[in-house]
Amino acid sequence: MLATSLRAAVSAALLVAATLQPAHAQTALPPTGSLPNGVNYEVRPDPAAPAAAVALWFRAPAGGFAAGGVASLSRLAAATVAGSAPITGTPLGRLVDRFGGRVSVAAYPDSVAVTALVPADRVAETVRAMTADYFAPVVTADGFQLAERDVGEELLLRSYDPADAIEDALGTALFGAGPLSAKAATDAYSVQALTADMVRAFAERAFRPANAILVLSGNVDASALQDVAAREGAAAGAEPASAPSVRPATGAPLRVEGHADGTGLGWIGPPITDEAAATALDFTADALFAPQTGIVQRALATRKVTVTGKFVTYRNPGVFLVTISGDDAAAALPIVERAVADARHPMTAAAFASARAGFIYRLLAQMETPSELADTYGWYAVEGNAGYAPSEAGLHGRYFGVTGKLTPAGVAQTVSRYLGPAPVIVTMVKAKPAPANPGKRT
Repeated sequence: MLATSLRAAVSAALLVAATLQPAHAQTALPPTGSLPNGVNYEVRPDPAAPAAAVALWFRAPAGGFAAGGVASLSRLAAATVAGSAPITGTPLGRLVDRFGGRVSVAAYPDSVAVTALVPADRVAETVRAMTADYFAPVVTADGFQLAERDVGEELLLRSYDPADAIEDALGTALFGAGPLSAKAATDAYSVQALTADMVRAFAERAFRPANAILVLSGNVDASALQDVAAREGAAAGAEPASAPSVRPATGAPLRVEGHADGTGLGWIGPPITDEAAATALDFTADALFAPQTGIVQRALATRKVTVTGKFVTYRNPGVFLVTISGDDAAAALPIVERAVADARHPMTAAAFASARAGFIYRLLAQMETPSELADTYGWYAVEGNAGYAPSEAGLHGRYFGVTGKLTPAGVAQTVSRYLGPAPVIVTMVKAKPAPANPGKRT
């Protein structure tokens, strides 16, 4: 769980009102709940953390709401609002810069997140600014131009990463329509086709309070939400989610051009509500593809190849994605296929115990900073199962409870069910350089 540094703000009247509000007038908020305007929130404090993360997640298709979609629209819209100055304020990015923090935007096929990492004493101001800006989005020419440049540059760099390019192509191969299809993929050049009016229309439709999840983590407490909770205004309805359309399996590999040779394998997986199956595939991805320790990585030895594998826990369905790229990609493919086939058979008790311990260790290591925790909470909340987030209650939460109940036979059965069928295959070939123009003098 891509990012872009950018900005937005809050009126002085709100700041003054919050400052003058007497402490006894505030009612303590629980760590999880919904505010009167429809915003769902999660507060996960860690007083020992040196900073705090404020993240605003929206469930919104990356390509927009129109049929077909336009690649990267959600990312550009979120970045534009962050860089646009409200009528009586400062752009969020610039405001957070003054705090000594930073703002990032991350877009996924069916969601988009804006995260600010700030000092603990600036959390309340950041919450006020972020919610004021996104719940009444303003799109200015300067903000749009800044976002268009930054997002275009980021997406161009992403297109040179073979794993990212193959994953985007797998979206085309697996889904015919909906947010998980390639209509939502990253395309640096498509950004140039977007207009400020398109961005504004998307922002006004997507960035609704009832469509949002506000996550605070690190050195925070729920009092930072008091101003948002006190705001007047009826809760607008959430934007209805569009369902992905799975392509029928054809067996014919999809051929795409890129900046390297490679192969992608993709399988449709369980929804996020099937916690046992989703956790089993998370575990399988780690056991096979964890850097240095994974079964596949060890078998590849010194081959010049990069292999990634992961289960992405979407609302419905999830997807299991494998990418293979590099000079030895062709030689690595049968190694990967054999390892996936072997995973349909139960591991020995000793190997399983070792793999599960490594899986738990690496998962905990990915949830150490406020931003990492906000990402984890936000992802699982926006996908509809916040209580299943690995960061929820740590080792005592539901996710690790399910992990503790995994068995070699149960994991093998899940792998057989979801990774047993033939995968969708993407073949990426290095694009040939354009022929020189003989009539052009240099």
